[in-house]
Amino acid sequence: MKKNVRTVLLYYAYQTTTANGFWIPYGYIYLLEHGYDEATFGFANAAFLFTMVAAEVPAGYVGDRLSRRASLAAGNLIATVVFGLYAFVGSALQVIALFSVWGIGYAFHSATGEAWLYDLLEGSEDGTTDDFARVSGRSETASLLASAGGALAATPLYLVDPVLPFLANALLSAAGVPLLVAIPATRGDYGTEFSVRRAVRILRIQIARPGVRWLVAYTALFNLLLSMTRWLEQPALKAAGIPVAGFGVLYASFQLISAGGTLTTGWLKDTLGVKKVFLLLAPLIGVSYGLIVVVPGFVVPVVYLRRILSRVLGPLRNQYLNDRLDGFGRATVLSGVSMILTLASGVSAAVFGPIAESMGALSFLPRAGIVVASVAALLWIATNPIRPPSRSHVTSPSEGAVND
Repeated sequence: MKKNVRTVLLYYAYQTTTANGFWIPYGYIYLLEHGYDEATFGFANAAFLFTMVAAEVPAGYVGDRLSRRASLAAGNLIATVVFGLYAFVGSALQVIALFSVWGIGYAFHSATGEAWLYDLLEGSEDGTTDDFARVSGRSETASLLASAGGALAATPLYLVDPVLPFLANALLSAAGVPLLVAIPATRGDYGTEFSVRRAVRILRIQIARPGVRWLVAYTALFNLLLSMTRWLEQPALKAAGIPVAGFGVLYASFQLISAGGTLTTGWLKDTLGVKKVFLLLAPLIGVSYGLIVVVPGFVVPVVYLRRILSRVLGPLRNQYLNDRLDGFGRATVLSGVSMILTLASGVSAAVFGPIAESMGALSFLPRAGIVVASVAALLWIATNPIRPPSRSHVTSPSEGAVND
């Protein structure tokens, strides 16, 4: 790992360019002020999620077949275009189209960076990947701190000219490309004979393994809840009396709290272990969301909790999955898992959106949290989703896997 310190620092720097802090506080507000309604937001978000789902496995395949860095660069370039054009959309169809393109770009980031990092650690001086969760968590912290700074800068920029926050985010995304050029290649950055058929076959085999399948199902439950919390947080915060003018500072605090949370990722892995962390999810979610029924204002700490969990659980989940995968096909499998989780989020938005709207965010969220926590607890008891790695797993593009 010692020889890779500079490379890891470059990766942290690259991760800051994936932040969208300039966009977050006023992305929706800008469209509202220009005559777009909430239905447009709903369609745009659905378009983002479903194009991301459609692009996940192809993006992972690009990372495995061509180059991890090429995949990451594509994500940054797409984000640059999206942010650069965001303030100049002229119709609802253009808004939806832009979010659709953004979903594709996001797919190029979602799992490839994790696969690249795992390959780097696996090829390090001591050949250990034990630090994956810790290093991945710190990279998330770098991104969150950049987002916090962007959110704080967004308000004065927006007051000068509403276009400026989006152009600033475009420049930030563009800065990631030269950083990727400076980052050394790993074995996943060299072309292979990894075919589409083999990619799909490896994905199918890995998802069929109980130690992978049930972990994905278990985390998908929480993913859909956290996703619902994300798109309901602004109505909930407005109901709690938070003024729009304070959103820049509020969202900066979200990023800072999330950054602090990600710093605990390595500590959680070393102290509790992946299994205990996921085991404690059900009671934590059930109690925290349930408290909103008694104290509606508790929705504010729940929003903070949602952001921390969204950042902490990803590296721990990917540590667990990476320990069961070989470098060949790693990005494809991780992208496939991300696709499943994103699909769960998209379906939850389509199915539960009308219910949440009719009940109100402060009424819907606690009930959703209690139901998800209860189902997750039953699933844990029935399936034991966290299992030790089997002795044999995919070791080349042409080999299969045995069950855990």
